Amino acid sequence: MPTVIMENEGERKNNFVLYEVTLAKWEVREESFPVLEKLVLWKCHMLEEIQSSFGDICSLKIIKLVKSPQLEDSALEIKQYVDDITGEDSLQIFGWNNILLSKTGSSLLFAA
Repeated sequence: MPTVIMENEGERKNNFVLYEVTLAKWEVREESFPVLEKLVLWKCHMLEEIQSSFGDICSLKIIKLVKSPQLEDSALEIKQYVDDITGEDSLQIFGWNNILLSKTGSSLLFAA
């Protein structure tokens, strides 16, 4: 059953979870999630990519992909964008079983 969850910490809505949502495209503006810290996409098999505008959300620290491997490339592109504009390694991309994903050259590396 498709589920959307906003997890709150006090007045802040800082975690957003999509579970088995059947969207193919999702358009998001930066101001939609001004304090988003963690984005979790779980079994979102129909979703083609994560919109690049997530890279403009300064508070975003984690993107977690659970059983949504088709989103790895767009998540890593967002990470590269954030790293380039901030000069820091501030955004982490996790795959299934909390495996940290990173891209070096053209290869995808998995680190525990």
